[in-house]
Amino acid sequence: MRNLTHIFLFCLILLLSISCRPPADKGIVQEPAMKTVFYLPAEVINVRENIVTIKVEKPALFEGEVKLALQLAQEVIEKTYLLEGQKTKVNQSRVEIIRIIGNDVLLKVLEKSHNFEPGDEVQIFLDRKIIAIKDFEVIMGRNKEVAKYVQEDITTALVNSGQFNVVERLKLQSILDELKLAQLGLTDPEGAKQVGKLLGADVILTGTLAATGEEWNVNLRLINTESGLITSAFSKKGPLHELRKESFREIENIDGSFEDQASGLAGWILGKELNRRTGKGGYRKVYVDETQGANGTSRSLAMDFKLGTGKVEKFKNWPMHAKISNRLKRDLSIYSGIKFYIKADREVSVWFQVSDSQKGSADEENWFRIVSVTKHWQEARIPFNSLSLHKGRAKKLGTNQILQLNSVEKIDWVITEGMFKRGKEATIWLDEVTFY
Repeated sequence: MRNLTHIFLFCLILLLSISCRPPADKGIVQEPAMKTVFYLPAEVINVRENIVTIKVEKPALFEGEVKLALQLAQEVIEKTYLLEGQKTKVNQSRVEIIRIIGNDVLLKVLEKSHNFEPGDEVQIFLDRKIIAIKDFEVIMGRNKEVAKYVQEDITTALVNSGQFNVVERLKLQSILDELKLAQLGLTDPEGAKQVGKLLGADVILTGTLAATGEEWNVNLRLINTESGLITSAFSKKGPLHELRKESFREIENIDGSFEDQASGLAGWILGKELNRRTGKGGYRKVYVDETQGANGTSRSLAMDFKLGTGKVEKFKNWPMHAKISNRLKRDLSIYSGIKFYIKADREVSVWFQVSDSQKGSADEENWFRIVSVTKHWQEARIPFNSLSLHKGRAKKLGTNQILQLNSVEKIDWVITEGMFKRGKEATIWLDEVTFY
């Protein structure tokens, strides 16, 4: 009886442990673990004095289905395990790699004697290499951010493989600018050799992406800096479903001149709003004014507004306000600040605001600076590091209170009831908005 009780309890615990496991997410490709490789197994297939040919075996780094960026990373790793001109060891013998064709490697043994014979099973050891990665480019397709995300995923995988140290991208860009090679794509062998020498890099990786319907075609090239030649070029095509559309962020400068009617006014919120946030009897109307602009231009963005006499019930917890807003999600990490021209039909104070978010959170911090506006066009120049945090909101939300310029959600020019009299109408104009 005691044995039956023990068996019953064991089965019950087993059933509970199985039933408590979280269900697997459907349709989600899990991030697989990457194998670490320190050497490649090989077989000696030919020996002529100190010249030895071996055939290497390259293990799969991932098991199962992996996203396109990791497939590309595996290709890069496999094609750079060994480089022509590189010195390494086969078993205990020092060798120099003369030529690589597929999995066949022609070696020169650097020692006076060796014992290699055809059919021998050997190991060729892998050294950590230094790789410089030139910023990938989208050559066909509207979403330029895709290149950045693919490059980041590949870079992470290369570092995690243990095969590479990666040169800081700003250092590479600085060298390319100095040598006037930034626009040449490193097609000049002498230029590539010079870049490699200055950076101490063994390999340079370049890449382009092209949208083809629902898929992306990614082309990568590997340049051996010893020779300056492209040693490998390959492409893969597939969906980048792991990049959610809402995670894309614009890195180009803001469309803030309002002169080009065909530009689409990316991110600017136009139209009219009654009551709501402007209060009872309040309104705001944002539109392109085609009669005037700053610095002799003919167009600008305008907002007619009036703050109401009291709050609307739905928005009773917020101050009444009217605002010009640009809602395009942006990565502003390459910029130092924003400048714009602004005026009003009377003297007012405008709350300029940048809202950012933290990774994995929908909560936004508000960073602001108050701008005094007159009846004449005047330039406002605001460094991002001069913005102040709305600390009350940040403390309530428990955010990190750090301005995340790579994760900007929106930019606003706000007229609030604390700065403007209720029931009064006014107009403000905005023009020549640009990041610097």
